[in-house]
Order: sequence, then structure tokens, then C-alpha cells
Amino acid sequence: MPVSNGRDEIDTWLEREVTPLLPPSGTLDRIRHTARRRKTTQAVLAAAGCAVILGAAAAVPQLVGSMHHNSGGQPPLASPSQTHSSTVPSSTSPSQPSHSASSTPVPGSTHTYLSATSSGAAVPTNFRPTSVTFVGTGSGGEVGAVIGQAGPPCATSDCTSLAGTSNYGASWYGVSAPETPGADSPAGVSQLRFSNLTHGWAFGPGLWETSKGGWPWTSENTDGMQVTDLETVGGRAFAIFASCSGTGQDYAATCTRFSLYTSAAGTTTWSPVIVPSGFATMSTVAPSAATLVISGGNTGYLLTPSGAVLSGPVTGGAWSKAGMAPCAPGAPQASGEPDGAQLSAGPSLLLACDNGATSTIYTSTNGAHWQRAGKVLVKGTPTALAGSSPDIIVLATTVGIYYSDNSGASWHAAAVRPAAPGGFSYIGMTTPRFGVAVPAQAKLGEVFVTKDGGQTWMPSPIAS
Repeated sequence: MPVSNGRDEIDTWLEREVTPLLPPSGTLDRIRHTARRRKTTQAVLAAAGCAVILGAAAAVPQLVGSMHHNSGGQPPLASPSQTHSSTVPSSTSPSQPSHSASSTPVPGSTHTYLSATSSGAAVPTNFRPTSVTFVGTGSGGEVGAVIGQAGPPCATSDCTSLAGTSNYGASWYGVSAPETPGADSPAGVSQLRFSNLTHGWAFGPGLWETSKGGWPWTSENTDGMQVTDLETVGGRAFAIFASCSGTGQDYAATCTRFSLYTSAAGTTTWSPVIVPSGFATMSTVAPSAATLVISGGNTGYLLTPSGAVLSGPVTGGAWSKAGMAPCAPGAPQASGEPDGAQLSAGPSLLLACDNGATSTIYTSTNGAHWQRAGKVLVKGTPTALAGSSPDIIVLATTVGIYYSDNSGASWHAAAVRPAAPGGFSYIGMTTPRFGVAVPAQAKLGEVFVTKDGGQTWMPSPIAS
């Protein structure tokens, strides 16, 4: 029997030199390709994570800003340069309006803006305009915008809509509107004013502001007061805040207290204008109205319910009593403008005093002294007055339009083709030849335009 040396066959096999087998052809190339692809994927994911973090950081200030509001019933603080805003109104003044939450863009939505050309967006269907405004483009052109109700269907939960034109009503395009109802809601709007392509205000009875030409729109808290009139000049807006008990479309029908406020464009600060103490809060026994105009680009005029005329600089400073108008305003119309007395400002102040079948036209250079210019025999009730030169004056009524080409000395019935049932609620002249009028019946879906100094008016349907 052989003697064992203490090693078996397995130990002998393990001590042998082993030559490793080579992998199949191409294996190493596939391994290198997979590794490179994995590194690329990890780099992309890391960059995406950074983008999300940066986007969140950029969004935080906007969110905070949109939610900030003053809950104490006082307006936001004016900037240090607005020295006139620091004046405290008299104790009889109503509480001051303050800023409320702003409308915020809906993710993925498309917003459009007022433009000297076009926004490229279609006008909402079934547009029913209630107000129009025109502004200069700075290069000799005129851009206009209308506000009203559209749909159904509506682009948002509310049907308030805007449309713009860069060719005086020959065509229209869509503009983003405040996301709020119409005049039948306390926060709703029915009237519109732009001071340029950027700064605009929608009001009546609520108040909204844009500093971007169409989006976003910021809702401003008026502390229960209705905004019945608003005018812009340069970088400032002036508005009449009224205490009213009316509701719905008749929001301005029962107003008995009125105050004058001002705001710088691009801010949400509204401050009381300094006026004589007896006019800080203008109270009336019977429901009445007040109306506001800007003359010559530097002086504001307010026709108060009593017939007194206040005037003052639009750049800041106190207003004073200029005098008494030949007639006092009556009850408000649906637009907030008064019956009985229509005030307008061209090169000078214009005033139409309703005498039933006739209206007497007066002119003034300062609101203190008035001269009788002429008398116009009208059908219907006068609703609005406008002038753009010493000669051209137009008057809208509940039946039609009248024009004078000799400073109000003589008048003629304008050709309105076709006639607008119910007449017109607003009329304005942007140049001695071009003007626009809003029908009283918004369901007509159009405004009327003149290009011959008020002699002929043709419809401009609000559609793309």
C-alpha cells in the first residue's frame, strides 16, 4: 500500500498556473459605452435638479408679493417722492381704499397685451363692449381698447374681456382682461382707461390696475366704495370713490357721498386729493353723480353734485374751488356719468346743460367763468359730450349723435349708419377728425367710429 505525502489531487490542481479566458469579441467596447451613457444621464439629472431649485427661488418673491395686502382698511404706503399722499384727510372723509390680492397667471396659460401692432390673439366670441379708451403710441398713431363681456364660452371663469385695435377699429385683437365679473358684481368692472400702452385701469364698480399692458391685473380694495369715474394723465390716475347702496348694474344709481383720490401709475397706493374741507366728502340728500375731466394735460376739473367746480394740478398739490357751473349734474347713468350736465375737456372746458328738448353748450377756460356757445335741439336725452379742437364738438344722446364744426354755435344731426337702437352711452374725440362712440346696447357687439370730424359714424364690430 503506497504511502501518502499529505496532498490530494485538488491541492495539486489549485497550485497550477491558470490562464484566464478572453471575453467574446466587442465586450470591452460595450462596457465602455454603457459607462459613458450612465455618466451622461447622471449629469442631466443633476442639472435638472438645479433648474428646479432656481425656478422655485425665483417664484417665491412673486408669490409673497401677490398674497401681501393691507387688512387694516388703509392704503399701502406711498413712496417718499409722493409728498402730497402723506396728507391725512379730514375726519369726515370715508376710509381710504387699500390694495387687495392680485390676479395671478394660470400655469400654461397664454396672456396677451395692448400693442401698436397686434397681440396675435383672437377676440373672444360674442363680445359686448361697455367702454372704450384710446392712447397715443408716441409715434403719431392711436391704439384703442374696449372692455366688455364675451361668450359663452368664456376663456376664464368670468366673462370680462378686452380687445385692442391699432388701426382705429378696422380690426381688433384679443388682450388679457381682469379675471372678474362685470358691473353686476361689487368687484366687477365695466369701464376702461389706459394712459399709455402699459398702464391701465378697469373700474365701475370695482377697481383693477395693470402695469404691463394687459397682464397681470391687480384687484384693489376700495373698502366698500364704488369707483364711478376715472381719468388718466401722464403717469397718474384720478378717480371718484362713491358710497352707494345700489347693486348690480345699478351700482351708481344711489350714490350719496363722493371723494376724490389719486394714484401714481404702477402703484397700488390711492390717496385723497387735498381739497377744501367742505369737499373732502361731498354728500347729497338725493342720489346724484360727480364727473371728472383733465384739460390741457396739466389741470384736473371735478364737477361736484352741487354744481361747484374744483380744479387743481395733476402733478400733485391741493385743488381749490374754481367757481359754479351753469348747471348741476343729475342722477347717474349706467356708466356712472350724470344726466343733466355733461362735462368734457378739449382745448377748453365744455359743458352741456340739458333743458328738455334742447341742450345749451357752455365753454370755459378755467371753470370759474362760463360763456354760452350755442344751443342744440336734440332728440332723446344727452348722455356724453366731447371736443378735440376749438371748432369740433360732438354730443351723444339716447337717440343719436349731433356735431358742431363752429365751436357750438350751430349744430347738425350726424349720419349714423346704421342707427343704434337706444343711442349711445359714451362719445370721445381723439383728433379733430377721429372719434369713437359706445352704443347703449352692448349686445350690438360694436362701437361706432367717425373719421370726418363727427359728421358720419360707422359701426366697428368687435371681432378678429
